[in-house]
Amino acid sequence: MDLAVDLAPNNPHHLWLSNPVMIASGTFGYDGYGRGITEDMNLGDLGAVVPKTFTRLPREGNPEPQWFPKSYREAWDAGDRLFLNAIGLTNPGIEAAMREVTPNWDAWNATCILSFSSDTVAQFGEMAAMAGQGTGYRAIELNLSCPNVEDGSLFGHSPELTAQAVASVRAETDLPVLAKLAPNVPDIVEIARAAVDSGADALTICNTVPAMRIDITSRQPVLGNITGGLSGEGLRPISLNLVYQVSNALDVPIIGVGGIFSGEHAAEYILAGASAVQIGSANLMGLSAPWRILAELQDWMQQSGVTNLRGLA
Repeated sequence: MDLAVDLAPNNPHHLWLSNPVMIASGTFGYDGYGRGITEDMNLGDLGAVVPKTFTRLPREGNPEPQWFPKSYREAWDAGDRLFLNAIGLTNPGIEAAMREVTPNWDAWNATCILSFSSDTVAQFGEMAAMAGQGTGYRAIELNLSCPNVEDGSLFGHSPELTAQAVASVRAETDLPVLAKLAPNVPDIVEIARAAVDSGADALTICNTVPAMRIDITSRQPVLGNITGGLSGEGLRPISLNLVYQVSNALDVPIIGVGGIFSGEHAAEYILAGASAVQIGSANLMGLSAPWRILAELQDWMQQSGVTNLRGLA
């Protein structure tokens, strides 16, 4: 059974994964950087790990509460499959990351991918140049669902800004570059094409959907930031549609993410055109979820007579 996938076939460095199951940024361990991962959770058995996003400068994040519900596991068991978060990219900044965080990733014996986000096009390039001197990772994932402070527009909502951000990074690094796209856009194909034409080796589709909920007892929003990102079961049909659209329009590796809680959910994304998948909310219910989902995907392949995921879509 062959699960290997190359997420950067046109890059001299390539980005070979032993299998298509990845951990999504922001959901790796209790802190986004692996806290709580135990020795029996062999990260080398997964396709790749994307630790939490770094920004140019340190960020404290949004006001509490940052999660709803507080326990995803309890909510799931109670039948609530829609989750909200508004963390606000809490992180120590990329300088501290290069110095104190990413060098430790080599010890995991895993394929790690650096995720970063920026406020300006120029800053994206600056961070890429800094990342070129770092260690512990084999590729960069650009979180484009962030505002450009120069004009307030979201990078991932504009083909022009997406192209500028990706090109700025591409000019400063020869590492494989993944562009993580936003779901709430008029034409995902136009933005995806802009990213690829500007040098992205692969696309991650998609990020969370802006949303909110209100506590009818307190009559207040459940998040301290009022709005946040929707994930969970409700995101999967949205993301699957976007993956399908892009895969039918562009010849580029796609990483599908959103609402994957089982091997069958992962298979849906592969059938929609994804080359790999990232596990997000499921990690917040149980950190062993990616390994379980990988095993379930392998069971599905065996039962379905599938020996090679490449070319399945």
